[in-house]
Amino acid sequence: MLMRRALVAPFLCVSLAALSSYGCDDGNAMSSAPSAVRAQTVRNEARFVNRLDSVPHEVTAVAVPAAFCPFVSPFLAPVNVVVSANSSDLFLQDMQLQFFDIAGVRGGSRTINSSELLTLFPSMLIPAFGTRTFPVSVPFGCVGGQTGTLFIRVVTVDTSGRQDVGSVRVNAR
Repeated sequence: MLMRRALVAPFLCVSLAALSSYGCDDGNAMSSAPSAVRAQTVRNEARFVNRLDSVPHEVTAVAVPAAFCPFVSPFLAPVNVVVSANSSDLFLQDMQLQFFDIAGVRGGSRTINSSELLTLFPSMLIPAFGTRTFPVSVPFGCVGGQTGTLFIRVVTVDTSGRQDVGSVRVNAR
C-alpha cells in the first residue's frame, strides 16, 4: 500500500506540472508567419517589426472651431505613431484609426492608404534598427462622447515583401 502511494504522488506532480505549463503556452512554437507579437517562427525567421507605440499613451482631444456635424467633426485626437524596425528596412503601407467613446459607441474613423500616406509624409521608410514617428489625427465627436479609446492598426512591409500588422491603443481625454 505504501509503495503504491509512493508511485502515485510523483505521477500526480508530473501531470499537474504538464497541465499548468500547457495553460501558459503563448503559441510561439506553432507560428508559421512573422508577427509583431511572436518572437520567431517555425522557420526561425526573426520578427521584423520590433515595436509599435504611440507618444504619448494618452492624448487630449482638440476642439475644432466651426465644427458642423456630420461634415466637420467637433474634435480631433492627434497622436504620434512610432514604428521601430528590427534587422530589415520597413515601409509603412496602411494605417487605420478608430475611436470608441467610454460607452463603447464607435465614433470617428480614418483609414490612411499608401497613396494618402505619400501625400502626408515625404517617405514611408523605417530604416533597419531605426525608429520613425508618424503624426496623425482622427476626427470624432459627431457620435458618442469626447472621452474614449483610439485604436490604431498599422501595416508594414519589409524589403522581402513580408507584411506585418501591429496595433496600439491610446486613451483620449
